[in-house]
Amino acid sequence: MLMVAAACGQKPGVVDSTAVTTASGEEGVIDSSGNLIDPETGEVLATAEELASGSETTGGGGTTTTTTGGGSSTDDGGSDTAAGPSGGEEPAPSGGDSTGVEGDTIKIGIHAPITGAAPVPSQSFDKGKDLYWEYLRNSNQSINGRNVEVVFRNDNYNPSQAVAACREMVEDEKVFLLVGIAGTDQIQACARYAASVGVPYVSAGVTEIGLTTLRNYFAIWMTYPQQGPLLADLLVTKLGAKNEKNGMVRFNTPTFTDGHDAWVSAMEEAGASVDYDRAVSKTAGTSEAQTIATELRTQGIENVHVLVSPTFFIQLAQTAANQQYKPQYVGYGLTKGLDTVANVACKNSQSIQNARFLSPFPAFFDSNRFDPDFRKAGGTDDIMFGLWGSSKVIATMLKNAGKDLTREGFIYANERASTIKTGVFPDVKFSSSDHLGGSAMHLLRADCPNNRFVTEQAFVSDF
Repeated sequence: MLMVAAACGQKPGVVDSTAVTTASGEEGVIDSSGNLIDPETGEVLATAEELASGSETTGGGGTTTTTTGGGSSTDDGGSDTAAGPSGGEEPAPSGGDSTGVEGDTIKIGIHAPITGAAPVPSQSFDKGKDLYWEYLRNSNQSINGRNVEVVFRNDNYNPSQAVAACREMVEDEKVFLLVGIAGTDQIQACARYAASVGVPYVSAGVTEIGLTTLRNYFAIWMTYPQQGPLLADLLVTKLGAKNEKNGMVRFNTPTFTDGHDAWVSAMEEAGASVDYDRAVSKTAGTSEAQTIATELRTQGIENVHVLVSPTFFIQLAQTAANQQYKPQYVGYGLTKGLDTVANVACKNSQSIQNARFLSPFPAFFDSNRFDPDFRKAGGTDDIMFGLWGSSKVIATMLKNAGKDLTREGFIYANERASTIKTGVFPDVKFSSSDHLGGSAMHLLRADCPNNRFVTEQAFVSDF
């Protein structure tokens, strides 16, 4: 969460060994419920709610980050920078930190779970991370006269490894900003680390817990709490959930709490029941999938919201299909709507036929409808298409900050910039009090006879 430290005698249930120190000088680590605990005794030093609503923590290296309901400030031994969205108008910053901007190059750092969460071809990600930036160079376009260089690290779907990767990119690679592509726990951990060192952080829309007060943080599509009502609307309006049994299977991580609660509340408000609600460990495997599939089948659950990794989703769907049980799967989180998931889950049993997922970008099958330049530039799958879309958003954010690019100027300019339109991602718009920029999502549907997803509805904000 801030700096990585080894925890001797660590108690069971600890999910993040990052050292965190309270304002009163008590040091601990984060447990599976999101509480700050003493690694030796297990004593709770601060609850998850207290950490989310505001507390003072210190990371190794002398950086103190103070978070309150009105924002955060970072003291790194010489600079004073607001670290939470502010409600009032501020003067434009003069000067600032231009680390990562050198000559005609802007260096940015990306982390993502290439291993540990989904069957993602590494070659697709390796090519996709550079595809849009190379397209700009090849077409004689630039970011205010500069090109973008991308540094990438695999975070292995682990928050501690993610922080270590982000720290390496900041301290050793000297990147200007960080980007989190996927992985809720990893994104939250790296965003908070980035705030502690004054680095802008742009990410997927995931949890809002612990992130909304960080001024360095920008979500470029709808968060899980924002998608919860939209998914409930889909179930009730299009899929008949009001008269059926509905369930949810989710990982037991604190960062999924707000996404879970938003969906359950929206279902109740719409008059639809939630008849099954099961949390499972992030380390769950086939045996747990077998148990859950049996429970869902015997209880007659017809619609299943899955907020888990693609790997566990595939295990669940396949074990369910082996029991001749194929419910309507729905969910959010971009990775479950990838064609690589369909390639595995659709084979033989067609276990996820007509599964529907909210996605920030359309299906690869439909990519030419939304941006024909993508395939012309060499794009060959949806992983590349998602990276292409996110790169287009980030390119506009960098342009917004002007030629005299600084980290402080980047934050200031994008709090006041016009709506970002890419044709791939739904419109993105930030303000000084709201860094959650998403406005809509795409609805993808599994087309198992062709082992792929298709775009059922684009740029949707309600059903």
